[in-house]
Amino acid sequence: MTAILKELRDLDAQLARGDITDAAYMAQRAALIDSVDVVEPEFVATGAAVSEPPPQKSGATLWGLGLIICLAVLGICLCLAMLTFADFNLALTLGVTVLAALTVALFRNLEE
Repeated sequence: MTAILKELRDLDAQLARGDITDAAYMAQRAALIDSVDVVEPEFVATGAAVSEPPPQKSGATLWGLGLIICLAVLGICLCLAMLTFADFNLALTLGVTVLAALTVALFRNLEE
């Protein structure tokens, strides 16, 4: 295939220099193109449109969404616990417990 492309480029150069006429160029070009082997039918695209499957959500997207939700819930729990108990250690413990519960639920959901 590379040899045929080189010969086509040589023909283009000869035509540009004026070494051959337009008719000779077209005849030689047609002969080169006709000498190419026929492509196997399995590689030739047919006119039928091939429908692509709809894109599916990747695991990374689900993990990112789950992480954002977990961090938001953790923040809300920390704020509510700080307002209610005014003790940072208790608020942090409650927030981490809720986050652990959400993580376990996320893993169970991914297993199904």
